[in-house]
Amino acid sequence: MFGLLRHLFKLQFLFVVAAVLAGVYRTEIKQFLRRHTDDYLDTTDRDAGVPVAFQTGDEVGTLFTQAELAHFNGEDGRPLYLALLGSVFDVSRGIKHYGSGCSYNFFVGRDASVSFISGDFESYDPETSDDVLTLKPDDLIGLAGWRDFYQKDYVYKGRLVGRFYDATGAPTNYHHKFLELLQQARDAKRQVEELRARYPGCNIEWSEERGTRVWCTTTSGDGKERSWIGHPRKLYSRGNKSFQCACVPDSELDEIDAAGRTVHGDAMLKPYDNCEPRAQECFYRV
Repeated sequence: MFGLLRHLFKLQFLFVVAAVLAGVYRTEIKQFLRRHTDDYLDTTDRDAGVPVAFQTGDEVGTLFTQAELAHFNGEDGRPLYLALLGSVFDVSRGIKHYGSGCSYNFFVGRDASVSFISGDFESYDPETSDDVLTLKPDDLIGLAGWRDFYQKDYVYKGRLVGRFYDATGAPTNYHHKFLELLQQARDAKRQVEELRARYPGCNIEWSEERGTRVWCTTTSGDGKERSWIGHPRKLYSRGNKSFQCACVPDSELDEIDAAGRTVHGDAMLKPYDNCEPRAQECFYRV
């Protein structure tokens, strides 16, 4: 008899513990159930404001429409979400930066990836705000860096249906093109860094009378003494009109200039206009 009562009390105690845990972890339990039942439920009658969960690989997130993302604007106690390159992040803990009236509130509830580069926080056009393929290669690298920052410092929530992800959460052709251009930009940056390490920078000065003067010495660039002086050449990043001055040793000059003539506009090292090929100083005006 007493043994039966002990079993009943033990069973009752377990029910109490289960009830307490269910109350404490109610949100986590709901999220777990939702993640594991969404594939088998008819979601057509869901409220318009509730996004549809999806899973891709090992990463679980939520699919947002633009209207759903705009709902998470911090009003009426709602969290603060923003999207960057189609990825959605909860930035609520950065409310002093993203809250109403704060400097980065412009980004909340939308994907304004281009503005991370342009700095235009005034005008928002949903048709172009995340169209990043026209940006410079270095800007694409910068955007990828921003996304890594949000991935590290804030909570990833899911994906925005639109330019980067389709209605199933799969990357679009646009997204693949972005990744292709991003890789090209990274490769070009690595090439430039290798060339900078190989060819030191020039000395540079400007005067109103003569414009910009660049010249090479045995210590120009990093300030370390070397056995050769070199000749100024314009060092470009591919896809970028801006350049830096690099000093090229005499022994490599003919080969570099010949290669530049072969690839035409895609050359990374080019001679200065109106400057002798083996001059140690050149002048130019912007």
